[in-house]
Amino acid sequence: MPIRRLPDTLANQIAAGEVIERPASVVKELLENSLDAGATSVRISTENAGLTGLEVLDNGKGIPQAELKLALERHATSKIETTEDLFRLNTFGFRGEALPSIASVARLTLTSRPETQPEAWQVTPEGHLKPAALPPGTRVQVADLFYATPARRKFLKSARAERSALHAVVTNAALAYPHATFTLVEDGVETWHLPAAQGDFLNALTPRLATLLGGEFAAHAQPIGAANAEGWSLGGFISPPTAHAATAREQYFFVNGRPVKDRTLQTALKQAYADRLPAGRHPMALLFLNIPAEEVDVNVHPAKSEVRFRNRDHTFGFLYAAVRQALGAPKQSFAGGQGAHTAPFAHLSSGQPMPLPNYQLPMATLPQQLRRGDEPSATRFEIPAANGHIKAPMPEGDAIGFLGAAIGQVANTFILAETADGNLTIIDQHAAHERIVYEQLKTAQAAGAIPRQPLLLPTLVTLKPTEVDTLLANAADLDKLGLELEGYSPTAVTVTAMPAALGNANPLPLVNDVARQLSDFSPRTVLHEKLDHLLSTFACHHSIRAARRLSLAEMNALLRQMEANPATLTCNHGRPTTATFAKSQLEKMFDRS
Repeated sequence: MPIRRLPDTLANQIAAGEVIERPASVVKELLENSLDAGATSVRISTENAGLTGLEVLDNGKGIPQAELKLALERHATSKIETTEDLFRLNTFGFRGEALPSIASVARLTLTSRPETQPEAWQVTPEGHLKPAALPPGTRVQVADLFYATPARRKFLKSARAERSALHAVVTNAALAYPHATFTLVEDGVETWHLPAAQGDFLNALTPRLATLLGGEFAAHAQPIGAANAEGWSLGGFISPPTAHAATAREQYFFVNGRPVKDRTLQTALKQAYADRLPAGRHPMALLFLNIPAEEVDVNVHPAKSEVRFRNRDHTFGFLYAAVRQALGAPKQSFAGGQGAHTAPFAHLSSGQPMPLPNYQLPMATLPQQLRRGDEPSATRFEIPAANGHIKAPMPEGDAIGFLGAAIGQVANTFILAETADGNLTIIDQHAAHERIVYEQLKTAQAAGAIPRQPLLLPTLVTLKPTEVDTLLANAADLDKLGLELEGYSPTAVTVTAMPAALGNANPLPLVNDVARQLSDFSPRTVLHEKLDHLLSTFACHHSIRAARRLSLAEMNALLRQMEANPATLTCNHGRPTTATFAKSQLEKMFDRS
C-alpha cells in the first residue's frame, strides 16, 4: 500500500483508542478539563454507567464563543505553548486530544459561557454553533459512546464493572481536590454529594475518607507530613502497622495532584513497612507527593496514569524516610477541625536535601553478649534486680504510661497491665522485647560502614551482558555495602567479598537478585531487605522467651521501653504485641454495664 495521510476522522479515532477506552475514560478527561479551568463545583451525571450517556457540568472559566469550535480540533489546547512547557506542566490535560477524541467516537455537545460573556454558546454533534442557556461554566454531554466504532463496544464490560471504574475516577478527583464540590448522579439518583471543605488540605480531606475509601481506612488513617528545602513535600494518611489489608488496592498515590501508579512509590512504601507487617499483608495509604514540575515527566502515557521521575533514588528515599519517621513518631490525634491537628507538613530536614534511608549495618558494634549468644538478662532492661515473686511498688502518676502498670503474668508468656483509666492491656513479652532489641540493633548499626568478609575462593557468576554492565556501573556503590565484584567477561563477574552480616550466604542468588533489580533501584535499596533480615533474626534469638518468669519490675521496665518506641506495637514479623480490653468491655462481659 502506498504511504498516504490518514483522514482526520480516522486519525481522531486512533487517538481516541489510546485515550478513550470506556465511559470512565471520558469522565476522567472531562473532569481534568474542569479542574484545570478552575472549577469549584463539578456535577457528573450518567445513564447506564455512562454507556448510554453522560454529562459533566462545571462552574469553571468557560470557553469563549470564538474558541468553541477550535476546542474540538486535534492538538488544540490552551495549556502549553512551547516545548519547554511540556517539562513544567502544572495542569492535568495538555495533549489537546480529549474533546476531539471523544467527539470522534460519540455524539458530543459542548456548551460553555465565560463570566464576561452575556450568553452561552453551544456546538452540536453536527458541528453547528448556536446560542444556549447556561450559567458561567461548561457543560459537556456525551451520548451513544462508540457508536462510530462499534467493534470497541464489544470490549466494554458489564454496567457494574463500568460503574466501578467510573467511581474510581471520581474518587481520585475528589481526593485531590477537597476544596471543590463534587456531585455524582447515576440514572437520576444522586449517589454522592461531596461539599467543598474549608481549612488546610488534610483537614479538608478528612471528611471524605469514609465516603470515598471506606470506614476501615478512615478509622485507622493517621496523618503524615514531610518537606525539604528543595520544594518537595509529602502529605496524606497512612495506616498504623496494626491495621493492614490483604492487597495493595488500598494504596493511593498522587504526584502533583495527578493519580498515578508507580513502582518506585509502591516499593518505597512497602519497604518502609517491611519489618512491621505480617507476611502477605499490605499497608493502607493515601499519599500526595508534590515536587518541582521539572523533576517529573508526565508525558509518558496517553492516559497520563504513569510518570517518570528524573531521580528515582531520591524520590524513593524521600517517601521511604518520611513514612519511616511517621511510623516511629509518637501517635497524634487527628480528627479534622476542633484543633486536633496543627501542622500538616512537619519538616523532616531543615535546609538540607532529604537523605536516602540508611541501610548500614556494622556488625562490629553489636553488643558483646549478642555476638556470644548469651541469654538475655534483667540488666538489658536497666532495672534493679528483683525476685520474680516479690511484689514491686506500683508505678504512680506520670510513671504509668499508656500501656499501664504490670499486675502479673499469664503462662509466664503474657504480661497483664492495668492502665490509669482501668483498661486491661495484655502484652506478648517475647514479641515485644524482640522488637525492642531489633530497634536497638538497627540504631547501633547505623553509624558505620558495613564490614565485608573476603571469600576464600572468588565465585564466578554468569549473567546477561546487560546485567554485567549494570553491576559494573554500580560497583563502587556495591563495594560500600560490602559486596565486592570484578568483571570477568562480557557475560560474567567474580564475587571477591560479601557483606559479613550475610554470613555464609550463597553469592549466586544474591548477585542475580541485585542484577535484576538494579535497573529500577539503587544498590542500597536492593540489599536492604537481605541485611535487615539478619538483624531481625538476631533480635528473635536474643530476646526474652515465652514461658520465662519475670518480676513486676522487669515487666514495668519492658512496658516503659515499649512506650518509648511506637514500633514495638508490632513484632519484627508484623504480628501485634499488645491487646487492650476497655473497662466498658470488661463490665459488659460480667453484665455490669
